[in-house]
Amino acid sequence: MISSVKSNSLNWIGSEQAYLNLPSVEKLRHITIGRYGGNTERGAHKNEDGLLVWQSISWEFVTLIDAHHSCDSAELIIATLKENEHSIKAILDSKINVLFDQIEKLLLQIFKSDRFKNKCRSLKGEASCLICIRKENVLWWFSVGDCQLLLIHDDLEKWGQVSLNQRNFYEWMGKVNTFEKTVPSYSLGRRELRTGVNCILLITDGYLEAKEAAISISELCRSESLVVSFLNNLHCQQTVDSTTLVRWAVKNELDAAMPSDL
Repeated sequence: MISSVKSNSLNWIGSEQAYLNLPSVEKLRHITIGRYGGNTERGAHKNEDGLLVWQSISWEFVTLIDAHHSCDSAELIIATLKENEHSIKAILDSKINVLFDQIEKLLLQIFKSDRFKNKCRSLKGEASCLICIRKENVLWWFSVGDCQLLLIHDDLEKWGQVSLNQRNFYEWMGKVNTFEKTVPSYSLGRRELRTGVNCILLITDGYLEAKEAAISISELCRSESLVVSFLNNLHCQQTVDSTTLVRWAVKNELDAAMPSDL
């Protein structure tokens, strides 16, 4: 069962509602959101994931967080982004040729600030954080840690290209904070969407505990109708770690790059 929410935004952390033994799927306009906190019979007792989604008619801004040791770091990251919502959305509404340079500058300025770092020092625990923006025919991301971003299109999948970022371990924001380093570790990326339908998926790593994948990640990314079955399968396989996912599809009418000899 997929419920619909008539809103352009959503923010949530697992300490508010853990979804233990309770796979949940919601539609936020054209975006599908799935949450599952884990199976209590196998020891699940908390959900430390977090999520922030903003969207307009021309763009999507999604932040996915997988916290550790408490929800403190997820709560801080979301609160910090919401404090800067006006500035972020002003950039997202700007022209695409300047948008991504500006958003990189702003977000890094925020996360490197003494104010943010001072707040991180008092937290319990730390988090992986993945921020993804889509506007027109471009997908952009910022990643610290091990959340996953996937882009599915026939042109790419035939070459085995599914993942856009790599899961990086021992990399966090929070009590242990990559932005306290002399040289912080994080990844940034931009990708042109292919012509036609592009399917985008952000997901935390709890699903990897499932011994048998009844539905592949590629299948999940391609079809919102499979999200309910995917999460129910995690419950049946008694996974303990939480899984949160955000999935949507974009039809790109613009011509994508092709080799010059075709």
